[in-house]
Amino acid sequence: MSDHPSESSGLKCGVLWASGISALLMVLGYYFVASERTTLGSAIFIAVPFVAGLTIGLLVNNIKHIALSGLGGCVFAMSFLIVMGMEGIFCALMAAPLAMAAMIVAGLLVHVAKIIFKKDEFNSGKHLAILLLFSPLLVAGVDKAEEPRRASPAAVTISDSIRIAATADRIWEALGPFESMDGAKPFLLQLGALPVPRRCTLEGEGRGSVRTCYFDKGIIMQEVTAWQKPSRMEFEITGDTLPGNQWLTFSKAGYELTEEAGEIRVTRHTTIESRLWPRWYWEPIERLGVRSEHDFVLQSLSQKLRLAKRD
Repeated sequence: MSDHPSESSGLKCGVLWASGISALLMVLGYYFVASERTTLGSAIFIAVPFVAGLTIGLLVNNIKHIALSGLGGCVFAMSFLIVMGMEGIFCALMAAPLAMAAMIVAGLLVHVAKIIFKKDEFNSGKHLAILLLFSPLLVAGVDKAEEPRRASPAAVTISDSIRIAATADRIWEALGPFESMDGAKPFLLQLGALPVPRRCTLEGEGRGSVRTCYFDKGIIMQEVTAWQKPSRMEFEITGDTLPGNQWLTFSKAGYELTEEAGEIRVTRHTTIESRLWPRWYWEPIERLGVRSEHDFVLQSLSQKLRLAKRD
């Protein structure tokens, strides 16, 4: 802690100023790069935060304050996007670590440059103006370089299973019109970061029948494409109203029932189409999200059959 209150106050103001400027740059970058886009890539998740981090490096001269400013700028920007309804909680929370890392790394690079060249003038208005002038070129360059990879969405299939002590026929009957889902919620569903499945309805039986699943934040419409009672049913997703569906959509889903050690193994699989890059960062997060949904649905199914058996 500084022995001089005025110096301490000045440092706090510097951190707040750097946080505010970097948050403003993040929000502006989101508006110009992500608005009306069906894909999001490294330009918004890395390049824009990197530019914001360079600004932080110019405005503050302490490693700790660079980190605090990066954290503050990221929190301010993400909070604004969530409150304004421009992004969902889950996407914002998951993007925050990557954006924050890019900001802090950029700020530290400027800090190292100051030490090497022994110049305090890096925080001058001139250097800041030059940075702001050329930053759109950096962001546009990253966006253009990644464009070929974003030409088509990335398809990812996730599968999870559970063993249930019930007959295949009973499980099959419970899966079609899934009247209620009351299993234990995984952490991400408890947090409210992901839509929570409530129930599913089935109109008709066999191929071509319509299945609708209701969530706390929207619905998913499905058409049955495979119906092999009581072992396999497949769905094609025909539409949904879930938040974030411009970046990630559900493509296919289904269940497989196989006998195993006197019980039935129920396997749930879902295919998603993602328009988020870089894939090395987003795919593990997407898998985590879908598996959380799978876990809740399968646990709800197991609980439903267990309670029905008692009755």
